[in-house]
Amino acid sequence: MRTIFLLDIDCFFASVEMALHPELRGKPLCIGGCRPSHRQVGETRPRSDGFKVGSERGIVACPNYEARAYGVTTGMPLRTAERLLPPEAVFLPGNHYLYGKCSERVMSILYDFTPDIEQVSVDEAYMDVTRCLHFWTSPNSDSDGRTSAPLRMAAAIRERIQHECRLGVSIGIASNRVCAKIAAGLKKPDGLVIVPHGREKEFLAPLPIEVVPGVGKKTLPKLHARGIFTVADVLTQKLGPHSWIGRYLTTVAKGSDEQVMMYNRVEKSISRDTTFGHDTDDPMLITSMLYYLTERCCKTLRKQNRCASRVTVKVRFTDFTTVQKQTTLHLATENEEDIFTVVRHMLKDLLPGWRRIRLVGVKVSRLSASNHTGSQGVLGIAVPEKLSALHHRLDALQAKYGYRSIRWGITHALHETFRADEEGTGAWVHQ
Repeated sequence: MRTIFLLDIDCFFASVEMALHPELRGKPLCIGGCRPSHRQVGETRPRSDGFKVGSERGIVACPNYEARAYGVTTGMPLRTAERLLPPEAVFLPGNHYLYGKCSERVMSILYDFTPDIEQVSVDEAYMDVTRCLHFWTSPNSDSDGRTSAPLRMAAAIRERIQHECRLGVSIGIASNRVCAKIAAGLKKPDGLVIVPHGREKEFLAPLPIEVVPGVGKKTLPKLHARGIFTVADVLTQKLGPHSWIGRYLTTVAKGSDEQVMMYNRVEKSISRDTTFGHDTDDPMLITSMLYYLTERCCKTLRKQNRCASRVTVKVRFTDFTTVQKQTTLHLATENEEDIFTVVRHMLKDLLPGWRRIRLVGVKVSRLSASNHTGSQGVLGIAVPEKLSALHHRLDALQAKYGYRSIRWGITHALHETFRADEEGTGAWVHQ
């Protein structure tokens, strides 16, 4: 019988900011948006120096629990959040580099408890602790230690993360992934819920059907229309065994989910997009932002030693109409020049007459291991290989001296609009 933990860092982005700046605790806090610079480009500022939304665009990436008490939710437009919150609320544009480092630190702590970890997001990971529970069995525990050992182990994990990272976490414990995921979300923040082995069906039965992962806003009304409001209702109503949702929900309701842990989880695509502070039809600003987003995607590719052979561009106009176009490359690449060439061509097709734009994004997919073969340049050196070596050196320089140390001229328009700091332009880039 497996024992699975689902660890979820509570309000991750906001919690990191509050850990670094205790003066933010107790105040409604929202992470998200991009802040146009009102200072000299490159000038730093305290992280706790928030901004008033005003004409700010974008969405709330992470509200803390004080903000959620006013009805603010993840994905809500910043302007809507500002209307709901009191004047003392703080808005911060976020810091992906900082959050990534904190995530790495938390995950390194988890590996001290078990090698069997599947990280599913920056703030969430499954842990298969089945082979490690014997270290946590007490002589005074129940006969098989199935309840006390996991609780003792979970308490130690939470204490380590709180002490070393000053972050709160919620943990769900069960015999399978779905039950662990649901359990982790029941008593947030700082929750700890265990589902005893053999009682999965009993635990799930009274819960509302929307707690099941995969039941979203589109599926929920359809289930309600068929009389399914709780997990137990799935077993009394006929969903159809041949539909994937029917098979999935029936399996979940029986508490017998057998999803396999994916310890070496590999991303199938890498995407970056951002919402402009104001709708724009400025071709230079749009082109600069798309190059910057392409650069961010390629940096991730190089860090993972991978290449991409498919590129997608997304554009959202003022009226929220969203269009996208994708192209398959002849050769997989990790270089901005190759990818941005097709990005620029696709952009021309998507923007007849340069309509005003709200959001742009770039996605690279069909990922594979790096391959530097290609046409031969001077001295018989493959041109893509020379470009890759150049980009790796530039990545190293920026990692050592900061993003401002060396930047591409094509992104110059961003430097006049957004605050530049050590991690990037200061634009809020959704990952």
